[in-house]
Amino acid sequence: MSALRDEGIGRYELLIELGRGGMAELFLGRLHGVGGFTKLVAIKRILPHLAQDPQFKELFLNEGRIAAQLSHPNVCQVFELDEHNGELYLAMEYLDGVSWDHLIAVTPRGAPALRLTAGVLAQAAEGLHYAHGLHVVHRDVSPQNLFVTVDGICKVLDFGVSKVMTEGPRTRTGVIKGKLPYMSPEQIRGEPLDPRADVFSLGVCAWEALAGTRLFDRGTDFQIWKAVTEENVPSIAAHWRECPPAIDAVIRRALERDRDRRQPSARQFADELRAAAGAAAAPPEIAHMVRTSCADRLAARAHQVATVVADRNAGSTIEDRASIQLRKQSLIVDRDAASTVDAVPRAKPRSQLWVVIVVAVLAAGLAATIVAIVMSRGSAERVAAPATPDAAREEGSDWGVGSSLDYANDQIRKAQEELRRAGIQVK
Repeated sequence: MSALRDEGIGRYELLIELGRGGMAELFLGRLHGVGGFTKLVAIKRILPHLAQDPQFKELFLNEGRIAAQLSHPNVCQVFELDEHNGELYLAMEYLDGVSWDHLIAVTPRGAPALRLTAGVLAQAAEGLHYAHGLHVVHRDVSPQNLFVTVDGICKVLDFGVSKVMTEGPRTRTGVIKGKLPYMSPEQIRGEPLDPRADVFSLGVCAWEALAGTRLFDRGTDFQIWKAVTEENVPSIAAHWRECPPAIDAVIRRALERDRDRRQPSARQFADELRAAAGAAAAPPEIAHMVRTSCADRLAARAHQVATVVADRNAGSTIEDRASIQLRKQSLIVDRDAASTVDAVPRAKPRSQLWVVIVVAVLAAGLAATIVAIVMSRGSAERVAAPATPDAAREEGSDWGVGSSLDYANDQIRKAQEELRRAGIQVK
């Protein structure tokens, strides 16, 4: 399988590629919702080299419009048609099971294959009959477009895509290859179609399932055209000797080149097939055959899906943890920034406090000097002195020791008061 072109489309996460055809590629996708809701879906989109082709885009839009009309247990449900970065895509139900061509290939020939064919193709016929009632002809019924789930339900896939096979310039793109052997004669001739074209295709699927070989497969498209429109259809008994004649008759009627001689509806084909088989496998029996005969294939796909989902979930967990860690770091930075911001208004008062402290220290030093002078002079006569040294000089008098000590004490008290107002405890 090729690598994904990207990991998401629209609102869906792409997980793994499931397959590709001549026109489109199919992926397993996952839809995420609130509260941990997830849903697996199948995502179908046009191949890269056709994504911008107007004709193919119109065909894809046509498929989406047709699918929007259909809601039946035997038809694959389409949830939405949308566009992402210029690419159209369909979101459909994810089916767990195998295609009809794979299931019948691992089923023992004979009675088991007959019961299984009658049960599965009758279900497919019911889905087609429902579509025919809405004036929709599938035009591409083939073993690859019939899917059998692990619950024993047959789903018809890919409504609307097959129209590309009959449009001249696009018949060499590879879309038609492998499909021509299932076309009705009127379709391969490009004539108008009705539900009986799908009945013919169902007849081809039934014949091949019981005969164990391809009916109209040839080396070239022209040889296939000749086989479908002109060659005799051999009896199933030529390949499976025990084939009940009634079964052979029902299938040969569906393969009539004259559509007026075929069963008039897909439902009538289903009814005749079940009646001729005697007993058609019911969904529980079909489910058992799918789960046992295709156990390895189912297990491999389940392991692949579980692995990629677990890896993506682990990746999301790592991303979530990284996001949480980043948020924690952000909170720490924010908290530190807030602390810094809170500290800024206090920076100015603290710088002013240092000025006050320096003044206080200087005043204390001045007081100590004065005390030392007083002690060295002994008892000196106190004289009235001006309040400050400048005032004494203006008066022409001495500024005595007593006045100097009082002035120093006064400055110390003022400094202590400034400190207290600033919130600094002093003794």
